[in-house]
Amino acid sequence: MIRGWIKTGTAEALSRTGMDRIVGSVFGPAGGSRRVPVVIGYHRVVEDFADSAATSIPSMLVSRQMLERHLDWIGRRFRFVSLDELGTRLDGNDGASDPIAAITFDDGYRDFYDHAFPLLRQKGIPAAVFVVSDLVSTTGVQIHDKLYLLLARRFAARPWEPGELAGSLRRFGIVIGDIVAATPFQATRELLEALPQESLRRVVDALETETSISEDTLKPFYSLTWEMLDRVRRAGMTIGSHTKTHVMMTNESGQRVADEVTGSREEIEKRLGTGVRHFAYPSGQFNTASVSAVANAGYRFGYTVCSHRDNGHPHLTIPRTLLWEKSCLDFRGAFSAPILSCQVHRAFDVVSGCRQRHRVSREGGNAQR
Repeated sequence: MIRGWIKTGTAEALSRTGMDRIVGSVFGPAGGSRRVPVVIGYHRVVEDFADSAATSIPSMLVSRQMLERHLDWIGRRFRFVSLDELGTRLDGNDGASDPIAAITFDDGYRDFYDHAFPLLRQKGIPAAVFVVSDLVSTTGVQIHDKLYLLLARRFAARPWEPGELAGSLRRFGIVIGDIVAATPFQATRELLEALPQESLRRVVDALETETSISEDTLKPFYSLTWEMLDRVRRAGMTIGSHTKTHVMMTNESGQRVADEVTGSREEIEKRLGTGVRHFAYPSGQFNTASVSAVANAGYRFGYTVCSHRDNGHPHLTIPRTLLWEKSCLDFRGAFSAPILSCQVHRAFDVVSGCRQRHRVSREGGNAQR
């Protein structure tokens, strides 16, 4: 409550004085030009947040009603543009200086088609969808969704003791340092950030020996079909790549990363008959090696979730602000325009900073930037 009250008061003061824009411009994204257009990111769009949050990672959800509230506020202050138009601005070729904003959706969940797409068409707002190509038109689900579901059920049955989860995984040959997480979400994040995807699949298999998930429970996590994506594209939306299988690129070998970024682009282009210029890093995780892989795969623009820019490839490390249902609520739980303003202008970056490691050391591992 105290933290929420401080955040609310700070946002109201910054927004009222216009300091949110100044703070964001001074302490916001570096590398390349500091005049970075606003790019907003979402994941799943659902009808009822509380109902969906019972089985989903809450911070990946936004209700259709809240999404509309965000879009209306942003639309009164910025001109919505497609990612191609945004790219023209970044290249310095549009000759304009009006404030612009682009809207993006990661992972390619089918509920984008059900809830976001009709709203965007109604309002005439261009947007982009970054898809995980191997999951399109399948009943497979993102590994982070399945992992979270299994961990949440395991935690609901009996909260784990310190070190217990890591110990149980060692029985299946999965060695990881102690997981200090107190919640299923924290445990999911720690595992995703620590393990390559093959090990994560083994974790899922191990957890499935203790509990199972019905197909009905998994249906809300299905991806779009190629037919849906073709209709979305024909309506003026941009289709971008989010790798083949949503690997955490900083945890994988160079060959695996190259296969993921190249294979995804080729598959989307073959299926939709259109070029793919835009790429979003899964979970926003990137380092110099993964940025180079994206460049070598022929993408023109790449999107992250933090303020760090790669000086050699600023157009491949464009920062985005990720929003969800509760990201712009005040301490009373009500929608707050000042907090949304601070989010959009990245004024909170000066406090939150970046916890990622973006530079690869000579030994091949990660080094703190």
